[in-house]
Parts: sequence; structure tokens; C-alpha cells
Amino acid sequence: MDATLINKIRGVIYGHVIADALGLGTEFMSKEEISTYYPNGLRDYQQIIRKGHQGLWECGDWTDDTDQMLCIVDSLLKHKSVMPRDIALRLYCWAQEGHPGIGATVFSVLFSRNFFSFESALNPHLIAQQVWEESGGECAANGGIMRTSILGIWDYLSPEKVIENAENVCKITHYDPRCVGSCVAVCLAISSLLKGVSNINNLIQDISSQVSIYHPQISEYFDLAATGDLSTLKLNGAGKIGYTLKAMGAGFWALQYAQSYEDGILQIIHEGGDADTNAAVAGGLLGAKFGFDHIPQKWVEGLLYQEELASKTEAFINLLEEEMSSVVDG
Repeated sequence: MDATLINKIRGVIYGHVIADALGLGTEFMSKEEISTYYPNGLRDYQQIIRKGHQGLWECGDWTDDTDQMLCIVDSLLKHKSVMPRDIALRLYCWAQEGHPGIGATVFSVLFSRNFFSFESALNPHLIAQQVWEESGGECAANGGIMRTSILGIWDYLSPEKVIENAENVCKITHYDPRCVGSCVAVCLAISSLLKGVSNINNLIQDISSQVSIYHPQISEYFDLAATGDLSTLKLNGAGKIGYTLKAMGAGFWALQYAQSYEDGILQIIHEGGDADTNAAVAGGLLGAKFGFDHIPQKWVEGLLYQEELASKTEAFINLLEEEMSSVVDG
């Protein structure tokens, strides 16, 4: 792999993680609360208030968005392929450790007493489907899209595999077609950026067309993002801040309109709502667009577990290089 590609891959991973860690500072806040707690804006981990929800983590730590993404990374490093049942097991073991921030949908699926039944072993999407059906088909939370950026890297040369992987991993916990379609959209965008696609407007139009088959509301959120006005997504709107299509919309707004990685992430986190997830989705996309070298170094160095992330990232890049070499040699 050449240096440009490696720089973009690092950008996706660090872009996701850093945006998650910084977005924690305004998660679940209204814009008025953000102005109160951060009158000069939030620009550094050490500014994050240490009370309430934010007090569950140390400054510079990432949240469940990254924890779940790293479960996928660990599975890929172990098996060198996407294995939904293994990823499900890793998510389950992680959840059993009692980490804060687990969303209601993820909790309902992973803590179902039938999660490890014979039937669910044969079909790793069974419990998620049941939870979704019991919600009346209304549950379309952002717990699938928040972990999905890494699947835009794996098998990135094959759009068909990217789609398959995104669908299969999303549906471990989130069965709603809006969740699945939004995950596919983000992964396809990242894979295209890694392949060198540079016409962002055409890329977004193509992806919007591809994923519209999953649910009609997906196109609506692409249209909202395309206006250029981030406020139209109502990221801090009462009652629906954790909606998967809002996170997707924030990501594609950033991809089209952010002038830099820093610019996009700061605008999104200052909208409040489910800020860490909205930012993490955008962070993966912006990392693929601008590359690791354009992420502020202070944000890289300020991560609480930077050494762990660096180790996993380099191991993942090495695995990708091995896999690509084996394909060429074969």
C-alpha cells in the first residue's frame, strides 16, 4: 500500500476515535447548555466538564462508539475476515464488563436471554430482528452506524463485499433498514475515498441513489445534508437525537461542506444532541477525505489510550498489507 492510502486508513480510524472522544463533551446537551458550559467553545479534551454523563469517562477517553468499533477490529485481526457471530460474541463480552453509555437497542439485544440460543447461533441477526419487530418497526437508533467506519476499510476494493459486511455487522444489533442503509452509505463512501475518488458531489449522489432502496427516509436526510445548513438536521432536536439518519446526515454534511477535519468536527459537536456519535461518523469520513496528517496533533496525543489505539491501528494496517499482498501473489 502506498503512503497516501495508509495515511487515509489511519485518518479513518483516528478520525472516528478523536471525534468520539471530543464529542463526549457536548453529548446530550442543547445548544444553550453548550454555550453555558463552553462559552468560548470546546476545542480540547481537558475542557470537558467532569459531571453527570460526561463524568463517567476521563478526559481524552473514547466512549462505547469506539469500544464497539474496536471489537470489530479485534475480530478482523483474529480471523482475517468478517465473522458476524464472533463480532457478536465480542460485543457481548464487552457489554458484560459494564461499560457506560450502552444504548437501549444494543442492551436489549446483547442481554436477551436467547442471545446464545441454538437458533441465534445459526442466525446471528435473529435477536436483533425480534427486538426490532417488538418495537413495531420503529427502532432505528444509531448504535450500528457509530461503529461502522472500519468496515469501509476492510475489503474496500470490492463494493459488493463492503455492502455485505456493513449489512451483516449492523444487523447484529440493529435490524431496521434505516440503520442498515445508513451503515452501508458510510462504508461505501469511505471505501470510495480510499480508492481515490475525489469528486465529492458525484460520490454523494451515487451513494444516495444506491442506498435509497433500503428506506425512503434515507433520501430525505441526504437532501437535508445537501442544503449545507447543518441546523436543518436538528441534531439536538428533542426526542430523536439518537436517530441513525441524523448521524448519517451529519457525516455526509461534513464530507461535502467541512473545510477541514477540525472544522467539520467542531461544527458538529457544537450542535449538541448525540454529539459523540454524530462526530464519530463524520470523523471517519473526514479522515478518509483529508488523511491522518490533517488531524490536529494535539488531539492525537491527548487521547487517553493513544498507545493502545496506535498498536491496534498499525496491526490492522499490517494485516491489510498482508492480505493485499496475498491477493497479488495469488
